[in-house]
Amino acid sequence: MEESTVFRPSIVVDMKKNRIRIHKNTLHALGDPGFVMLIINPEEHTLGIKCSMQDEKRAHRVRKSTVKKDCELYSKSLMYALHELCPEWNGRKSYRIEGEIISGEHMAVFSMEDPSCQVIE
Repeated sequence: MEESTVFRPSIVVDMKKNRIRIHKNTLHALGDPGFVMLIINPEEHTLGIKCSMQDEKRAHRVRKSTVKKDCELYSKSLMYALHELCPEWNGRKSYRIEGEIISGEHMAVFSMEDPSCQVIE
């Protein structure tokens, strides 16, 4: 009997390049939005990616990479905020984080304290 795998949305936080890469399967699970909003909750040490509309102030257009169909967002201020939240993170490394989809909110949530967070060289 085959084991079934449960989909978990994932992102890569690249501290060196000030980039967040949202994987295509995560975008698909969110309904392939045209815009997303990134939300940091410092009390819960989480990063949220929420479907958004173009006219929302903090909306980011989802421009998919032509090679992998992932979405890459660049922001020095966001990386600064994430480093404040996770001071143990090395500014020259990347971190792969798995999260959860909150269907009713059209949102994916990623815990910065998740033990499954992988350091990528």
